[in-house]
Amino acid sequence: MRVVEVDEDADGALTVYVVTAEDAGSVCPGCGTRAHSCKETVAVTVRDTTFGDRALTLVWHKRRWVCPQPACAVRTFAEALPAVTGPRRRTTGRLRRALAAAVADSGRDVAEVAASYQVAWHTVHAAFVTHADAVLAAPLQPVRVLGIDEVRRGRARYTRDPDTAATTTVADRWHTGFTDLCGEQGILGHVEGRSKRAVIAWLRRQPADWLARIQLVATDLCAAFRAAVRTVLPHAALCADPFHLVHAANRMLGQVRRRLVRAHYGRRTRKSDPEYGIKRLLLANLEDLTEAQFDTLFTTVGAHAHLTDLALAWMAKEYLRDLLELRPNRSGILPTQAEVDQRFEQLQTWCAAHRHIPELAGFAQTLTRWRTEIVNTVLTGASNAASEGVNRIQKLDARAAFGYRNPVNQQRRARIASLRSRQRAHRRNHAATGTVLPSVTNDGYKESLTDTLSRSSA
Repeated sequence: MRVVEVDEDADGALTVYVVTAEDAGSVCPGCGTRAHSCKETVAVTVRDTTFGDRALTLVWHKRRWVCPQPACAVRTFAEALPAVTGPRRRTTGRLRRALAAAVADSGRDVAEVAASYQVAWHTVHAAFVTHADAVLAAPLQPVRVLGIDEVRRGRARYTRDPDTAATTTVADRWHTGFTDLCGEQGILGHVEGRSKRAVIAWLRRQPADWLARIQLVATDLCAAFRAAVRTVLPHAALCADPFHLVHAANRMLGQVRRRLVRAHYGRRTRKSDPEYGIKRLLLANLEDLTEAQFDTLFTTVGAHAHLTDLALAWMAKEYLRDLLELRPNRSGILPTQAEVDQRFEQLQTWCAAHRHIPELAGFAQTLTRWRTEIVNTVLTGASNAASEGVNRIQKLDARAAFGYRNPVNQQRRARIASLRSRQRAHRRNHAATGTVLPSVTNDGYKESLTDTLSRSSA
């Protein structure tokens, strides 16, 4: 193109009048013959990227040529340049690339980008979809550790058949995501729902050689995910996420505490109750407690006989954490099978000795059902933390967009957002996950507490 004139509006916006350079765009797209006869010239307005902070509009005086070959099916044709491709295009290629980059690379909202560049919402969305689909259409790279986790996308939508009154789910409120835990691919894909059938359907759509390379699969304590993995990936070791294990123990502690308070006071906990002062201390890691906090916890439990069951349940949680401390990314040493089995038996023995606590008995059953997966977690040090991280990214992206009505578009945005985050983290050269932490414990806490509980029980 060749600039003919530039006008500046009162608001600072620029209007640039251009024409096509000599002989450019005069080749017939049908027969390849260069045309020499111009039929007409029309002015086409094309939106371009901003010039600094000022809007930029191109007015292109486009010529329509007559093909000199009588046998050519294309009688007349308009000029076309690589910068503005496609018929009836009103945006330049670099503007569409800038719009897509603003959404995909910078994580900006579509409406905000449209207002910034003074274009329509659907223009920005179409540019992003073209860019995102090209990126996500690439074949998946090999994955060694696969993470499976669900995330809530919003409210479910249903439709009712007026004849049969049957209700059909139009959009499920849950998305199940598959994450590359050790690579830079972020979210590999989504399915609607969190059922065994949905997970199996996604896995079976993948190539057999890709599935064969998966060595570990990390999930939370979801029986549907476990059944799906055992069906499609019987060769992969299934690992239970350590965070969800400790979370289950803390949930059990809360249930015990609330039951004891109801039985002792006949009401809910109040600030004046001793149980209220240790509510948060029970959920904290033992090594994170200060001496004053540990003394408060120890004194409160030992001074009130009705809290004996609570102390016993707390001990079970700490036995579970002792088991998880054997993970190589925590201890820095690869544990043996015998060491893991010994600590697991210690945990189960403690739970069996105090099975009169109904919450602890239920927790012990959960540990028994998931024993193989827990042992795999301790031996390998695997976790599903990366899946939880991308779930947080999905929620932040949906919050910035004020929610999504289209599940497919939400999945596309989530995958691009997680891919951007994973690549940024690797470019910053962050330390590898699994930092070896020193083991800090209160010496003799188990023996002292056990003696106190024995005296209270007697």
